[in-house]
Amino acid sequence: MFGLAALVAVVALTVWAQSPGTRAATAFDGSRAFTDVQAIARAPHPVGTSEHDRVREYLVAELRRLGLDVRVQEGVGVLPLDHDGVVPMGRVRNIVAERPGTAPTGRLVVAAHYDSVPGAPGASDDGAGVATLLEVARRLPESTRNDLAFLLTDGEEAGLLGAAALPPGGRTVVLNNEARGNRGAVMMFRASGDSGPLVDVYGSAAPHPMADSGFAAVLSLLPNNTDFYVFEKNGWLGLDSAYSGGGAYYHTPLDDPAHLSRASLQQMGDNTLAVARVLADADLERLRGGESVHFTIPWLLVRYPAWLELPIALGGLVLAGTLLAVSRRRGLIRLPRTAAAAGLGLVPVLVAGAAGFFLWPLLGMLRLEYAGMFTGDPYRPWPYQGALAALVVALTAAWWALARRITGEREPAVGGVLLVALLGVASAVLLPGGSHTLVWPALFASAGGLAAEAVRSRGTALTPGSAPGATPRFRSVALTLGLVPAAVLLGGGAVLGFDIGLELGGVQAGLYLALFLLLLSPLLQHVRVTAVAVAASTAAAVLLAAGPAVDRFDSEHPRQAHLAYALDTGSGTAVWGEPGATSPDSARYFGEDGYGTRPAPVARLAEPRLTVVRSGPGPGAGRRVVVRLTPSGDAPVVGLSLERAVPVSVDGRALGRRKGFAYHAPPAGGVEVTLDLPAGRSAVRAFQEVYDLSVVPGFRPAPDTAYLRPSAVAFRVHRL
Repeated sequence: MFGLAALVAVVALTVWAQSPGTRAATAFDGSRAFTDVQAIARAPHPVGTSEHDRVREYLVAELRRLGLDVRVQEGVGVLPLDHDGVVPMGRVRNIVAERPGTAPTGRLVVAAHYDSVPGAPGASDDGAGVATLLEVARRLPESTRNDLAFLLTDGEEAGLLGAAALPPGGRTVVLNNEARGNRGAVMMFRASGDSGPLVDVYGSAAPHPMADSGFAAVLSLLPNNTDFYVFEKNGWLGLDSAYSGGGAYYHTPLDDPAHLSRASLQQMGDNTLAVARVLADADLERLRGGESVHFTIPWLLVRYPAWLELPIALGGLVLAGTLLAVSRRRGLIRLPRTAAAAGLGLVPVLVAGAAGFFLWPLLGMLRLEYAGMFTGDPYRPWPYQGALAALVVALTAAWWALARRITGEREPAVGGVLLVALLGVASAVLLPGGSHTLVWPALFASAGGLAAEAVRSRGTALTPGSAPGATPRFRSVALTLGLVPAAVLLGGGAVLGFDIGLELGGVQAGLYLALFLLLLSPLLQHVRVTAVAVAASTAAAVLLAAGPAVDRFDSEHPRQAHLAYALDTGSGTAVWGEPGATSPDSARYFGEDGYGTRPAPVARLAEPRLTVVRSGPGPGAGRRVVVRLTPSGDAPVVGLSLERAVPVSVDGRALGRRKGFAYHAPPAGGVEVTLDLPAGRSAVRAFQEVYDLSVVPGFRPAPDTAYLRPSAVAFRVHRL
């Protein structure tokens, strides 16, 4: 039991060491940065609103006060990703503040975006990143070797629009800061390609280094993105960092200064300032040079060249095979049964991953309010996190009991190590950058098992104290030391995985915890696993039942609702729309399926003006129609949507085949749109949007409810 207690302590140490506020602060002044957050995040400030203009004026004034050369770079950006529906685009105003270097080898850019989503003040996303940029600008020396630029992009929330409007730039290194919650450790979750030396700088300079190349490998499979995607496409070298704990606050009215973790802000600033100081005087041209595998252990970022990943994984498999051979030679195991144990080991791992995947949808069915939570995480997730962990323990304990009956007492221990080693090799081949989480635990567990066998004076058994003449104490120590990497990477990774929410983090937590428990088999030979399974199942049920009582909705923790309003000015009818089951008229009112509708009062809203400029023959048998779309009033968004994708251009900018566009911060004089339509008449829906549901007569917010991205749209269908 001493070994188990020691490994639990290692897991706790790993989590504590990577939490904000566990290291002394640097020269970064978190209090002054928080003052900037308070000034920035007074209210929601999406593109095209007066509050957005106020924030921009504040930032320009602060940067000019520092003696920087500040300019507002205007342009038009278009979502730089494949998109089947109405494509976002818009008029953006990026803020660029520069200071020339004394002997530049390139340009160092510190970046963040200064817009917010509608309905959220944006204290974390991305007020913390903006405030970090301002304080770094104050703290960096006035004279540096390299050119410095502080870039505040516009329109990130609307579709990476500000970054898309930037001109390509060579010899640029960028440090970008983001957030997907209101607390948690700041992770450098993505580095650009060919950036091994830059990752080395981060690992050496950052006072709170936290990064994992495996996370970037998984992110490449997900639809989430930041401005960093565009920076890398433009050829910039860089690092993308964010914190993600407290996802329930993300993109909600509670993303305000009062709910922002000051410790996370401090950690973001500490790391950015320390790394920027090094890069400001480094030879930036020497920061390209291959990929790296990197991951964090307490107070250290481990990194090595990516070309070593597969050889190390194969080395771990060889060492696991050596343990297998030694155990077989001593008559401790039989190969067929060990192979069966390894195969059976996949069962609890896959079931644990499935439990993590289905937990959040299950909670959404049991408690309908959870279905509306934006990031798949409740305000107080701890009972559900504990329930998942207890369930995985129960599943693994049940597997231990079954495996011992089918394969024998000792085969599951070696089989578990072999399984993790095989999965490590598969990961190195199929998901480069992420195999270390499996490879190093398997490698050290194999070494620990071999060391345990080596300390026998004479021995025929694999487990501590199971044979005369064995040295239980030393063998237990060897096995425990061999499992320390598993405790750090798998045990600690399971706990830290919850930071990205139950919906996504539950899968990581379930998989990692199951793999960790499999490797613990050598220390659990004398544990009554049936009793463990029963106790853990009971704990899971109790915690799951306690969740709703602990995670109550109230004014401080409101329900989250997605509510939109649409008015057809042609027919004089209006509806409320809520994402979910599709109503027959969803596409008519909202331009797409996916909304459940119900009648709504008619608001005094005007649609944009659509004027045909000219019409004539188009490509093939179709027609080319040129129209002018002019907003009525100061609506932050206007656009067109069509029944099918056609070639579209706006003010001479070709968008390709699109089902329409949504133009953010449109010019008062409108935009000229060219449509290549098929023969015959086509229905074109001209719309404009405001972010204010109070324009609807009789609208009263539901008690203890936060409305995410409130939207009121007025439209008219034209036959062209």
